[in-house]
Amino acid sequence: MLNPNNDRLDYGQLLSAPDKYKLDFAIGTTYSLDLDALVGASLALGLSEDTDSKIAQNPIALLEALRVTGDKIALFCEAGQIHLPNKVTSLYMLLEQMVYQVKTSKKKGISAYPSFHPKFWLIRYINEQNEPLYRVVILSRNLTFDRSWDVTFCMDGKKSSKATDKNQPINDFVKYLLYYLPNEKSATKRTKIHSILRELPYIHFETDSREFYDYDFIPVGVKNTDGGFHNIKDYPLFTDTFHEILVMSPFLSDGIIKDFNDRNKYIEHTDYTLITRAMSLPRLKPDSCANFKIYTVKDNVIDGESIVSEENNNIQKQDIHAKVYMVRKNSDTDLYLGSLNASHNAVSGNIEFMIRLRSKNRYLNLTKLSEALFCGNEDNPNNPFQLVDINTVKKEEVADADSVLDSVIKTITRLNPSAEVVENGENYNINVFFDSIVDGYTVSVSPLFSNKTAPLSEKIFFENLSLLQLSEFYKITVADEENVVSRVIIIPTVNLPEDRDKAVVSSVVKDKNCFYQYISFLLGENFTVGASELFVAQNETAGAVHTTQTIMPALYEKMLQTAANDPQKFDEIEYLMKAVSKDGVVPEKFEETYKMFRKAVGLRG
Repeated sequence: MLNPNNDRLDYGQLLSAPDKYKLDFAIGTTYSLDLDALVGASLALGLSEDTDSKIAQNPIALLEALRVTGDKIALFCEAGQIHLPNKVTSLYMLLEQMVYQVKTSKKKGISAYPSFHPKFWLIRYINEQNEPLYRVVILSRNLTFDRSWDVTFCMDGKKSSKATDKNQPINDFVKYLLYYLPNEKSATKRTKIHSILRELPYIHFETDSREFYDYDFIPVGVKNTDGGFHNIKDYPLFTDTFHEILVMSPFLSDGIIKDFNDRNKYIEHTDYTLITRAMSLPRLKPDSCANFKIYTVKDNVIDGESIVSEENNNIQKQDIHAKVYMVRKNSDTDLYLGSLNASHNAVSGNIEFMIRLRSKNRYLNLTKLSEALFCGNEDNPNNPFQLVDINTVKKEEVADADSVLDSVIKTITRLNPSAEVVENGENYNINVFFDSIVDGYTVSVSPLFSNKTAPLSEKIFFENLSLLQLSEFYKITVADEENVVSRVIIIPTVNLPEDRDKAVVSSVVKDKNCFYQYISFLLGENFTVGASELFVAQNETAGAVHTTQTIMPALYEKMLQTAANDPQKFDEIEYLMKAVSKDGVVPEKFEETYKMFRKAVGLRG
């Protein structure tokens, strides 16, 4: 457990449906978001494919994954924390219907806007008998490609006739998310989420672990059923004394660590361990952490994965990002995992999500957990952590310039931005509105799919955009005298043409070969086989162009099987046919055959 050498998890595998199940609906949260990472999550959720599989390089597979999951994913992220992609493609347009920004309000005692910081998934799968299986995933990891070390816990649950109150905190959390789901554009998703909320009290999750005999879900900062708020300070982690404690947190506040440090004045033989980032140590006063043994990640581990991985082809800098709290008192041990840092903002301001896992000393204690984290004893050469002396830490704090500019983007997202599309012949114009502007910084705004850029003002005009340049995604760039930060924000837009999605399909399915590949992909028993089995001959004959004569016999057989076993797939073919009907890429022979099968399965045009 939590051994950096061995206990590695793949984000995609956490989301993929279990055997004989498929995705019904997924509710996810993240602080920061990489759009490519969301594409990967859609592959895992919709097609049960690894995010790094070869299929992820196939634009047809990506197109189908995004199309299939668009109505089945609601992902909530911090407003202003969508990362600018390295390469923008029209496929990102299909992500608009999945992503929802959360804009928190200011709280007393917090100087900046609180962060929407939970990393959480609630997923509903169904099998052929329409029986639900739920999965809850609690992480410290954002939906990005950050290589830092994180921690996650997941468990599955099935429906019972007996109700339980264990899931009420999840209910409260999801109700909070519903506030940020636009009524006018997400009615179907809102209805689906309400049905999940009604079913959730009858879902019984199991840890399937001898180490953990019980659990508590802990959302932080959202309203509870009593009219108050869920508060991590109500749990023994912040209220009770202890004999052992381990805190792993990349970001710290002196007051939070001091509270742990000073709580056990009358308990002897108490052991304290703190694992954090070196950059956070200047925030601590020596007296506030005097009882702690403090560790940071070794420099040679931060600079690469040579110690903890055999895969050194893509070495990136890394550090810990996990949030772990272990407290033992007598024979009882609690392990807290999730998104909450040991910082004032996290504990008293942000929206977070944690899980408390109940255990016993014989299964989990400071010695066992330390040995797992240190890959043995502390002196083991494979130990990725090093002991530090707080008294030798320089007290100069380096200001995070990106964080200052990010706060400016947070402010911009709260200027009530809106946009409207106006037809201009065969092209379109966009009017973008902000309630006011920000002073002291250079700010520019640009549609994500266009190179047109304008300075931030209360009204911005973009002229002569094509259909595939229209989007609710906009790039915001903020600069001061020395630094520049760019992020993607969502601006609610009216009068977007209804046929944009079909234009995206047409941009991928450009010729008859692509059309045949998409059809074979749709008709395959699984998506990987479907995308390749009809095109083996192409590898055998370099540069060969497949014709109707070479493809139709195999497709005909596949369509027969589909008509008998899975006629709903003809709905997918119907959508594709309509999307590319004007592009001249549908072979006439296939169209004739398709019409025959459509009539056979009773599909109306």
